[in-house]
Order: sequence, then C-alpha cells, then structure tokens
Amino acid sequence: MIGFLFVAGLLFALAGFYSLIDPNTALGVLGLHMEAVNSFSQERGTAGGVTLAIGIFLIAGAHYPGLRRPALWMVTVVLAGLEAGRLLSLVLDGVPGMIVWIYAGLEVLGLVQGIYWLRREIIQDPR
Repeated sequence: MIGFLFVAGLLFALAGFYSLIDPNTALGVLGLHMEAVNSFSQERGTAGGVTLAIGIFLIAGAHYPGLRRPALWMVTVVLAGLEAGRLLSLVLDGVPGMIVWIYAGLEVLGLVQGIYWLRREIIQDPR
C-alpha cells in the first residue's frame, strides 16, 4: 500500500508540475493548444495546482500512517471521477484517440489498486 500511494503520488505530482510549468506542451499530446490567459489560468489551476496537491497528499499518505486511509480514499475517488468523466465523454463525444485510451487504462489500473488497498485497510481496521 505504501508503494502504491508513493508511486501514484509521484505520478500525480509530476503531471501537475508539468501542467503548471508548460500547459501547452502537457496538452499538446492531446491535440490541444491554448492562447487565452483564462485558458492558461484554468489549466494551471486545475490540471496543475490541484493535481500537484493531490500528488503531494498521496506521498504524505505513504509516509504518515495517519494519512494512509484518507489518501487511499482520495486516490480512489479521484480516479473514479476521472473514469466517470471519460465514460460520459465516450457516450457524448465519441471514441477518443489512442493516448486517451492509454491514460484511461493506467487510471483504471490505479483505481482497481486503490479499491483493493482501501478494502483491505477497512477490513483490517473497520473504524
């Protein structure tokens, strides 16, 4: 569980940091390009700052036992939300390109691990 939280936290933190420092390159792989200040602000705030904060919290959860269960809840809920959004987009917008399927696959892998570790944690200590 500690390794899972650390790796997930590192991936979230790196993705967030990348979106903070170079949002157009981070989005370029998806075929997106921004020019307006509002767009940069939104991308840096959501994909950058929020994602970096999630990553830092997950890494903290790997280090501090008292944060492990909240970190497991966070990663599980965030990844479930990402997948719910991707499924809705599939229905409303159509089939995405390969890179989105790769992202979704990694997110599902993380979601399954999050559910596994969270369930195990709750069984061991149902508080």
